Amino acid sequence: MAEELCGDNLTGGYRIFADLHTHTTYSHGKGSVEDNVRAAKFRGLSQIAITDHGIRHPLVGVGRKKFPAMRRDVEEAEKKFGIRVMLGIEANIFGMSGQIDLSEKDIEELDIVLAGFHASARPEKISDIAKFQANLLAGRLGKSGKEQIARNTKAYINCIKRFPVDVITHPGFWLQLDTFELGKACADYGTYIEISSRHRVPDEAGLEGFMKSGVLFVINSDAHRVQDVGKWDYAVNLAAKAGLDESRIANAGDKPLVLRSRR
Repeated sequence: MAEELCGDNLTGGYRIFADLHTHTTYSHGKGSVEDNVRAAKFRGLSQIAITDHGIRHPLVGVGRKKFPAMRRDVEEAEKKFGIRVMLGIEANIFGMSGQIDLSEKDIEELDIVLAGFHASARPEKISDIAKFQANLLAGRLGKSGKEQIARNTKAYINCIKRFPVDVITHPGFWLQLDTFELGKACADYGTYIEISSRHRVPDEAGLEGFMKSGVLFVINSDAHRVQDVGKWDYAVNLAAKAGLDESRIANAGDKPLVLRSRR
């Protein structure tokens, strides 16, 4: 296992110091909190976030009753391996209103807040099925119309305006988005856009739109297996090809990681 995990966090010319999106057995990851943190240490990372799925994700969503146990695991792993370990949740955006499955109290108890759309999450209203979720197949095929793309984008922007989300996860994986408009909103509110190696989004055109907006990014693994923690070949290759400067990647370089939810 050690040989599989060892690696250099200087990837594609980017000095990435944190993996801010990893899953554990608390949702449907394959490894424990300790397993993921050990992997991050082997990869040469100085920080990692444990970000299991939000409550409305069927079967694998993390209930609030598990938060104390997760916090204990995070604190124990941080002491054992000597790197920063953050407790977070990948919340579900489940309606046109931008609602997520975290309360204000939940957000206060977490160290980092991620949010994204997951097709299986129960919608907020019946009307949202038609407005926001009915175009899933078209979105995956890249065939959503302009009006639907505008609605999708509005839901994400509503989320950013209502909640102190640190990272928008895998934008464009399930739903087509106007990346320039979403990027502008994220830049205004201090939310980062994830370049996801697991889901291989955004694509080249999407990244170009985000870059024009002035938004900042994070490069994440979205690891569901221990061996994928700190692995981001797709993300760094895409970023390097697009000429994305390291200064625009929040979890790379010498700068401190600034999180909107902690301000």
